[in-house]
Amino acid sequence: MSNHSILATTNSSRALELLGAGVSPQQVSLALGVEPSLISQFLADPDFANQVAELRYKALLKHNDRDSAYDGLEDALIKKLKDLIPFMHKPFEIIRALTAVNSAKRRGSSAPESITAQQTIIQLNLPVQIIQHFQKNSANQVVTAGNQDLITIQSGRMNTLLIESHAAKSSNPSPGAQNV
Repeated sequence: MSNHSILATTNSSRALELLGAGVSPQQVSLALGVEPSLISQFLADPDFANQVAELRYKALLKHNDRDSAYDGLEDALIKKLKDLIPFMHKPFEIIRALTAVNSAKRRGSSAPESITAQQTIIQLNLPVQIIQHFQKNSANQVVTAGNQDLITIQSGRMNTLLIESHAAKSSNPSPGAQNV
């Protein structure tokens, strides 16, 4: 096995571990000292992407179990506080414990950051002359720029699309076109 393939395997397994733990692809590329495109290539592989999804699912289950345990503690402390209301001499110890449990970081599916998708929105202000060259679909996505149709595909499908395009051009050559 060559040094390059050993390095690729090592990077792949490390990337799998980090991505499975919920680290973003950009952070993984920085942590491993590789180009973001390598992480994108790993994720374009269906087997790798499935492994990442499985690891994230297992981590989410673990976090949900922990969150449920915290919820149980919180419920018990609330009940204890209710029981002590008639006596209300030293409720602050229970309130402090309740505050600590309540402020514990939730990591599972009920975590605030998992409820709302975090997206970076960029607003571009373009001159009207340029905007007139773009056509958008009902989802407000640009589908045509000038005379060029735009499509969205995964990077793993690029080679297949290129082969299909060359096959279509070679079977239907336009007048004056040269085969590449």
